[in-house]
Amino acid sequence: MSIDAGQERPALLPPNGPHWVGTEAVHLVDAARPDPWETARPREVMVQLWYPAMPDEGASSLPARYLPPAVAALVLDGWAEEDEELDPALVGVLAEVRTHAYEGASAVSGGPRPLVLLSPGLGEYRAGLACLAEELASHGFIAACVDHPSDAAAVQLPDGRIVAHREPDFGPTETGEGGGDMTDLQHRYLATRIDDLRFVLNRLLARDSRWSTLIDPARIGVAGHSLGAAAAAEVARLDSRPAAVALIDGSLYGGVLTAGLDVPVLLCGLTPPDPDDPQILAGWEQVWPLLRGPRRWTTVRGAGHMSATDFDVLAGPLGLREAGHPDDLAAFGTLPSGRGVTVVRKVLTAFFEEHLTDRAPQSPPGEPDGSPEHPVDAARER
Repeated sequence: MSIDAGQERPALLPPNGPHWVGTEAVHLVDAARPDPWETARPREVMVQLWYPAMPDEGASSLPARYLPPAVAALVLDGWAEEDEELDPALVGVLAEVRTHAYEGASAVSGGPRPLVLLSPGLGEYRAGLACLAEELASHGFIAACVDHPSDAAAVQLPDGRIVAHREPDFGPTETGEGGGDMTDLQHRYLATRIDDLRFVLNRLLARDSRWSTLIDPARIGVAGHSLGAAAAAEVARLDSRPAAVALIDGSLYGGVLTAGLDVPVLLCGLTPPDPDDPQILAGWEQVWPLLRGPRRWTTVRGAGHMSATDFDVLAGPLGLREAGHPDDLAAFGTLPSGRGVTVVRKVLTAFFEEHLTDRAPQSPPGEPDGSPEHPVDAARER
């Protein structure tokens, strides 16, 4: 697939809050934990932080770049269909995208702020939730999205190493084909994500971290998309620090299915139910009666699984979204380009404003927001 010279260039949606947004990438090494894929090395993660800021003389004059070229190339490889050759120029186009956040910008004063820890989907990447993170930061939150090396599409480390995605070993089925066993996904990928997220939280709140003075440890949220949702749920179950959790279109695994949660929980569904596919949002019905705090189950009508990610707005201009194509309908639904992620970030910000701040939510979650579709259903709440 190639890109037309006259085609619209991809761009992220600007955030809507009152604050400018700063950003910083942080490299963290867990010397006490070997990497599950490279056991001779300690586990390393990259974290992208977004925060309320005022651009000043110390900040870059242009917003930060979205992705380095080496990562952009592997992200696009993940979008190519089998035997499909994408135009090499697409790598440069994606790498030229700018965010709406400024590197080196000074944090706005005003006391410690709530933190939202974010985990992307399997095979995704930390910048892929920039639309959500920048929106949260523009409304006064600190957002931290974690790259999980070997799980993420690609991670570039400070020494230049590129860690590419590795597919889980799904094991043999009765017919000898792959896809039957979820053990690797749950016991290595999910378990590693949980450890990554708790380690990042430890490091951000450590006394020697400059972020510890900016973050209010009593107002911590955790959110995830797809496999990141399962990780977020388990972190909220195992760790006493999260005060609210948002699960975006991900099946649930692990102890949360029997232990439940005591903190406020948002379930935000994007993929339409399919009676022939029990894996769609698996575990949601099981965990719902075990959610003992305030709970909300929201459905974004017309959305698809990737509607929470930046590719909801980037895929079209990159030539990677075709109206009516079955794969693209599953990924993005029937909403116009950018509409899905716009709704998700509105719902997500309102949820965390309700449970992590003393401000009233920006609008009542689930209420019509002035758009013609009104695609949000608040199916259940308490």
